[in-house]
This record gives sequence, structure tokens and C-alpha cells, in this order.
Amino acid sequence: MIPLKTPVQQPAIDLRQPLRSPAQTRRLNRLRLSAMRCRASARVDVSAACNLLCVDEAQSSLRFEEALLRSLHQGLGRKPRFYGVGETEESFDEQWLLQVLDAAEQGDMASVEFLVRSRIAKTMQRSIRFLIRGAVGRFGGRFTL
Repeated sequence: MIPLKTPVQQPAIDLRQPLRSPAQTRRLNRLRLSAMRCRASARVDVSAACNLLCVDEAQSSLRFEEALLRSLHQGLGRKPRFYGVGETEESFDEQWLLQVLDAAEQGDMASVEFLVRSRIAKTMQRSIRFLIRGAVGRFGGRFTL
């Protein structure tokens, strides 16, 4: 008996990159733009960034995203990787950041805890969660620590 060879079909969808909604794509591009601006500026210590943002909550709400991106290197232990605006490929750091922001926006505390604990140094977790909460507030979501 000879086994029949079946042609290998290419999947209709490229499964290597997650499908993104238009809102998620806009968020990713906004994060990439902010990351590009942050490359030119100095990195910030996480606790210093949080203290600066606490001074005037109304004014600082626009700065949470930038503070998160500028201090994320400290929590990760290395510089995060961001691709250029409009790139179809996404880095692991970009995917992780989008996941944690989406989970925070939906109020899924268990997922936020898991994602933060899986990548952020223990001493930085509370500060990074604070910055995530502020960034989600900027995007119109609700989240409490």
C-alpha cells in the first residue's frame, strides 16, 4: 500500500503576527512614536518618574505613557525593542506592552499581574503598574491597583 501525498496548503492567514484591531494598531503606532521620542531623551529612574507624575495629576496624565516607555528599561533589565511606525512586524516587547495595556483597560487584574510579574523585576513591579494605570487612563480605560 502506497500512502497518498497530499499537497501542503499555505494558511490563508499569516499566523506569525497577531491580528490587530484598528484601535490596537493606532495604539501600537502611538507607542512607537513615543518610543522614538524617548530614544533622544535621557532614561528616567522608575521611582523618579512616578514622583514627578504625582505632583499634578491633571497635567501628568499626558506624560504617563512617555514615563512608562522611558523607564521600562529598568524593569526589564535591558532596553526594550520598538520597530518603526507602520511596520507590520512586532517585537516581543511591543506585543507584551499591548497585552498588558489591553488587560489593564479591560480591568483584568489577574492578567496584568501575570504579565508584569513575568517580565518586570520584582523591585520595579509596583511602579510599572502605576505607570500602566496612568497610561490606560490616558487611553480612556478604567483600572485600579
